[in-house]
Amino acid sequence: MPLKIGLVTGEYPPMEGGVGAFTRELARELAAQGHTIHVITGRAARPPDAPRPRRFSARHDPVELDYAYLHPRAQRWNWRDVGVVADIALRYDLDVLNIQYQPAAFNMRNPAINFAPWRLNSLCPTVVTFHDLRTPFLFPKAGRLRQWVVQLMARLATGVIATNVADYAQLKNWRNSQQLRCIPIGSNITVHAAAPDEIAGLRAELGVPAGGCLLAYFGFLNQSKGADTLVQALAELDEDTHLVFVGGRTGASDSENNRNFLAHIDGLIATHKLTERVYWTGFLDDPAVSRYLYAADLVVLPYRDGVSLRRGTLMAALAHARPVLSTCPVMPVSELQHGENIWLVPPDDAVALADAIRALTADPAVRQSLAIAAGRVAQHFTWDKIALQTAGFFKELL
Repeated sequence: MPLKIGLVTGEYPPMEGGVGAFTRELARELAAQGHTIHVITGRAARPPDAPRPRRFSARHDPVELDYAYLHPRAQRWNWRDVGVVADIALRYDLDVLNIQYQPAAFNMRNPAINFAPWRLNSLCPTVVTFHDLRTPFLFPKAGRLRQWVVQLMARLATGVIATNVADYAQLKNWRNSQQLRCIPIGSNITVHAAAPDEIAGLRAELGVPAGGCLLAYFGFLNQSKGADTLVQALAELDEDTHLVFVGGRTGASDSENNRNFLAHIDGLIATHKLTERVYWTGFLDDPAVSRYLYAADLVVLPYRDGVSLRRGTLMAALAHARPVLSTCPVMPVSELQHGENIWLVPPDDAVALADAIRALTADPAVRQSLAIAAGRVAQHFTWDKIALQTAGFFKELL
């Protein structure tokens, strides 16, 4: 049974951000499986080449994409914008609204989106996909109110989707598990092949010496991802080890805290005199991301909160079948096994990270084994499977 699905997201391409990229991939695959998709997002997501309406009465008409109807109408994700979502749900007779929740993408100073299920459930069922359980800022001294509005959102929604086992365990404390599912995310980056001469040329362009090691960090910078630990580890390694930061430095929804963290990273690089060994690519299209990931000897993702299946950057590395060095998870992740398809060290430990890099750099056979196994485990997280599980959950709730 095809569904009319509304995907509500605080960011969407051309805005830069992981949740927006996730929503685009989910929308494409749901549409390919026969569902009608409406993406409801902020005004900054309006495609630059989209035609402007010539009639005043058409100013709220959606932008027609190949796979969805795009509604770039929200301004600050306040109560007015929740009303806009309600208007779209009524106008297009949507079967379900799926809110892609991450506080930073929805204006962390306003809790209106947290109360949205209460406003929208009378129109159609709402399902909240929690990309993380971080609390919104709201206002100074909000205290326990920040956690309360996240719990309230989970309790008010018709159904809830967690993207990893740790969040699933927490959400089970807040609501009936019959209306709760754990559905992992997939890679937001489409894999593109890279020829050996392209890879060799890229390494030479980056100044990596023959026989040297190139480390790759992929994704936007924020404190939870541990890039500072990686820079400190690089300072412990010999001069033949280089590091490339692949992708944009900060996303469209990043807070002032993240920009301050970026300044901290720049300071560490200068302090340790690593400028000649660290490279920044800036935001890239998918083929370019693939080339950099293939050029790296090791993808290093030292998450401060531990490796998790909610991380799109991890999923991209697995999808490219790259050897991954990351950090021990908060809760065991059955799909990720140390020494089999990933290498794990304690979080926030630059010495342990440096030791692991040395060991893996010296053992190409282990890196190759990790890479092959990473490619196999990535097959569990393809978008066709994710979309089938998501639409299946919506149908159960309906």
